[in-house]
Amino acid sequence: MKRLLLIGAALVLLPFFALACGGGDDTKDDSTAVPATATVPAAIDISKDDLGRSVKAPASPQRVVAMSPTVVELMYAVGATPVGRPSSANYPETAKSVENFGTSYQPSLEVIASMRPDLIIADAIIHQPMIDQLASLGVPVWAVKVDSFDSVVSGLEKVGALTGKQEKGQTEAKALEDKMTAVKAKLPSQQPSVLVVVAAGPGQFIASKDSSYLGSLLKDLGAKNVAGSEADNFRFPGFADYSLEKIVQANPDVIIGISVGGPPGTPKTTELLGMTPVWSGLKAVKNGSVKEVDHVIYLESAGPRVSQILDELPRLLYPNVFASR
Repeated sequence: MKRLLLIGAALVLLPFFALACGGGDDTKDDSTAVPATATVPAAIDISKDDLGRSVKAPASPQRVVAMSPTVVELMYAVGATPVGRPSSANYPETAKSVENFGTSYQPSLEVIASMRPDLIIADAIIHQPMIDQLASLGVPVWAVKVDSFDSVVSGLEKVGALTGKQEKGQTEAKALEDKMTAVKAKLPSQQPSVLVVVAAGPGQFIASKDSSYLGSLLKDLGAKNVAGSEADNFRFPGFADYSLEKIVQANPDVIIGISVGGPPGTPKTTELLGMTPVWSGLKAVKNGSVKEVDHVIYLESAGPRVSQILDELPRLLYPNVFASR
C-alpha cells in the first residue's frame, strides 16, 4: 500500500501540430518564397529520471521491463509493450500475457535478467530503495514518479519519450489536460467537504490527506478535504488515522469509501461504517452522497485511468452540475 502516499510534480504539455507557410501565384519571384516548414513535438528531457538521477536511456529500446502496474499502464497508453511486468499488473487485458517477474515489491532480479531488457522503467515511489539492485543488472534504470494528476500527464510524456513513442505520449497527455480543463471550467464556487476513508482493521479507519493521490485530485476539483492536514499514520504516509468520532464531528458533504484486501465476504468500508448507529444521521448519507470507488484506480495504480476518475468524481462532488450517465 505504498501508493497510499502521494503528492506530485507537473510538466506542461506542448501540443503537436503542423504549420505550412509560403506560396504565391505564378507571377511572383520564386526566390522570395518562404519555404514550407513544420513544427516537431517539443523535446522531453529524459536525461534525468524523477529521482534526479542522470540516466542514459537507449534511443530506441526494444525490450523494456515495466516495474509496477502504473508503469505498465503508462506504456500501453503510449502504444508500447513491455517484455516484463509485475504479477499484479493486469490492465489492459493484453498485459496478462506478458511474462511476470514476481511482485513490484519483491521482484526476481534473476527473472528480470533473463528477459534481456535494454531498459528498465521503475516506479520512483516503490523502487527507490532498490534502485541500486536493479542497476546492478547492467541495464539503464529510469524511475518515473506518478502521484498526482500533473504527474500522470508528465508520466505519459516521459514514458512516451523513453519508449520511442513521444508523439503518442504527448497526444495522450494533451487529451487528459483538455479533459481536466473542461471539468474545471464547469466547477461551481461552492466547496463540498469530502472524506475519503479506508477500513484498516476492526473498528480502525484511515483517511486520505491532501498529500495522497486522491487528495491531490480533490484539490484539483475544488473540494475541501476534511482530513487534509491531519498527522500521518506511521505506516501509511499520506493517510491519517480517522475515528468514528472524527467522522461524526466532520459530518462531510461527501464520503468516499475504499476497500482493500480481506477474505471473500469482507464487508466494504462503507458497510462497516453503516453498522454504526450514528451513520444514518450524517449529511452525506442523508443526501445520497456516499460511494465506494475502485481501489485499484483510485488508490493503488495512479495512471492514465485518471480519465475514468474525471468521469466519476465530479458527478459525486457536484451532482447538480455534472449529470449522471
